[in-house]
Amino acid sequence: MNTSTYLSILWHVSWVLLLLCVVRGVRRHATCRTRPSWFPNELRYASLAYAEQTFSIDHPIKLLARVDRVYRNKGRLTLMEYKIRRVERVFMSDVIELSVQKMVLELASGAKVNEYGFVVVEHPEIPGRRAIKVFLLNHKQITAFYHRRIALLSQTISADHAESISQCRRCEFLKECKKYPESTV
Repeated sequence: MNTSTYLSILWHVSWVLLLLCVVRGVRRHATCRTRPSWFPNELRYASLAYAEQTFSIDHPIKLLARVDRVYRNKGRLTLMEYKIRRVERVFMSDVIELSVQKMVLELASGAKVNEYGFVVVEHPEIPGRRAIKVFLLNHKQITAFYHRRIALLSQTISADHAESISQCRRCEFLKECKKYPESTV
């Protein structure tokens, strides 16, 4: 093969690669433009990896988790949980739910999941959504919650009092509680 043939092939391959890069860039830009305004910037170019899918693990503890949405960006997954509620806020139960999903997804699929996720809150009567970034618990913390729950259910340990009096007011054990004397009235 002579030099001119080699250069011609190299020239054509370069144009094909350039064209592929342009097409990919246009597709990524189009994806970005179609995202709603509430969508997190971290996931602007992400693709949907899982939607409404259930995962389970048996080890180190038996867990089952159903994810709302999982997005893939640069080889990592990010969890997104949708909530309809009247207040625009995240509860600890949301963080625990996403953390369990992270643990199950990592151990069931071997995928790398980000240490953060998003809770998307939508008011039932007011249009619009807001994505709130939350940092997730690690596997050790989730396992500890699991074992504590088992111990509470088997009554080998007793429950602690809530840190917030407002949580105590909604507690089903308020009448039996000895921490707050007014609860026994």
